Amino acid sequence: MEKRLHTLIAPSQPEVLGLREIVKAELFRGRGPGETWPDQPDEVLCVNDLIVTTGRNFIARRIAGGDGQTAPGSAMAYMAVGTVSTGAALGDTTLAGEVKRKALSLNSAGITAANVYTAVTTFGGAADAVTSLSIVEAGVFNHAASGQGTMMQRVTFAAVVLADSDLLKITLETNVGSS
Repeated sequence: MEKRLHTLIAPSQPEVLGLREIVKAELFRGRGPGETWPDQPDEVLCVNDLIVTTGRNFIARRIAGGDGQTAPGSAMAYMAVGTVSTGAALGDTTLAGEVKRKALSLNSAGITAANVYTAVTTFGGAADAVTSLSIVEAGVFNHAASGQGTMMQRVTFAAVVLADSDLLKITLETNVGSS
């Protein structure tokens, strides 16, 4: 009769890898001719956002270097703003009211902490043709063209209306893990 050896592995606490996101929108109101922009914004809004299903899938594929059938795609290097205030949902794939998409001015990890991804873009009223619009949503994408690419995250916030010389700086920070 053959003896079988069984190894008992004590159960351990599963590691929870969470993704926490916060978006900070800073509004700099236009100044008079010859005046410089202040160091501090006129208004600041901080809200939590949502990494949507397509973003979660993108992150998983990036870790694996692809999903075995397709490449993971290009880097998340663009931010868009829009005018539809419907709350963010996991199934979102676009900004419903996208009006402008720009390359990120900062797209990096490890600035505030080793496990934090930071994306920053500044939208100028007249410079980006977004004046007199109620900007209420933003998202990060891996494609330059409106309506194209994979959306990683979406956030909605209180309406911001830009005048010609106003600036709206949006900073997204995604904390990967608990620290």
